[in-house]
Amino acid sequence: MLQNKTAINLIASLVAFFSISAHSKSVMNAEFRTLKACLSAIEKNGGGPLKIITDKPKEVSGFLANGEGFACERKVTGSKGTYYHGWFMVK
Repeated sequence: MLQNKTAINLIASLVAFFSISAHSKSVMNAEFRTLKACLSAIEKNGGGPLKIITDKPKEVSGFLANGEGFACERKVTGSKGTYYHGWFMVK
């Protein structure tokens, strides 16, 4: 009986793991010299027009046509200088 209960728990754990894994998302990201280049690349590779929610000089973010999130964020570093870090979510 204990072996059956252990086997059932193991199967339930594997089903839960694979269910969570199937719904996981990935992040695509890159660095750009300009905000315009960042937004254009995300629009092109993200599959359509962008719905901009936040429109500030240091950050533009919102949603792709498929409802996933995106952002272009201005970064300033000593070694890389000023650039825009762009990212968007993919299923």
